Amino acid sequence: MATKYRVYNELSEDEKAQIATEKQWHKRGYCPVENEGELMYCNRSWSKAVYFRADQVRRMSETELALIRAERSAKDAAKRAKERAVALAEQEAQRKRENLNIYRQKCAAICAAVSKRPTNLKLVFDLETTGLNFAEDEILEAAITTVDGEVLFESRFKPAYTKEWSGAQRVNGISPEDVEDAPGIIDKIGEMAALLQNAETVIAYNGKQFDIPFLERYGIRLRPDAVIDDPMLYGAVVYGELRGEGEDVNYKWKKLAVLADYLGYKGANWHSAAADCIATAYVWRQLQESDMIEKYNENLAKLNEVSEETDTSF
Repeated sequence: MATKYRVYNELSEDEKAQIATEKQWHKRGYCPVENEGELMYCNRSWSKAVYFRADQVRRMSETELALIRAERSAKDAAKRAKERAVALAEQEAQRKRENLNIYRQKCAAICAAVSKRPTNLKLVFDLETTGLNFAEDEILEAAITTVDGEVLFESRFKPAYTKEWSGAQRVNGISPEDVEDAPGIIDKIGEMAALLQNAETVIAYNGKQFDIPFLERYGIRLRPDAVIDDPMLYGAVVYGELRGEGEDVNYKWKKLAVLADYLGYKGANWHSAAADCIATAYVWRQLQESDMIEKYNENLAKLNEVSEETDTSF
């Protein structure tokens, strides 16, 4: 049978006055004689602590009191140091955000000055960044290709304010040393804008969720009539792996490497922006084929059937 512990907050005021935890006794200058207090719940949240009665503690010596004070002082100092470090880190992050915004405004001014010369180009682009935070992270690499895989633009960039990005580096393989001598994006943004802002169609894998919003932070604005094509979205339908239940059932998005392999791509060097563009272009071309369009329509119909079967509404 499970032990039933008493609840401290449910004791009478007289009982509460006679017991305390070891930490509470220390503050009064006492310590337990032996570790034989009563384990009880502090409150109904079920956290537990050991409580000692007045007859289970003794007055601490001056040496013991000095030791307790020293420990308490050290903990307080460590807490204050941690709070100062957190405050300084937040101040530094805020300065970085403010400076990055100013930098991006300068990039946006360059993009706004680019001549509007609409083309019928269908362009693929990809970015590698220092992270996923639109407000704080920066672009490390960008590439733009045609749908036939011809590279029109490719460059790495030295971030303006980000010094390290270990998490992103494990994914894209780009280290701070790799971009130490690279130009800033401000030096190349005009070339990118001239291509993307005038293109008829812009294709990017996961572009609607990530790459295009990231570019917009730097002032690149696509044509109002531009077609934004994200093969990740309809490629998931062609791949055909369902997930979820009921109204939430849908096809699972796949990583570029997975979908490209499924469609027969033999390239490599993933997470180089240019390599990802070329793979995306391949995926896009394959998805335009009649058999892929047919498979898309079949799987879309299957999804509708599954959704109807699991719909229990009346």
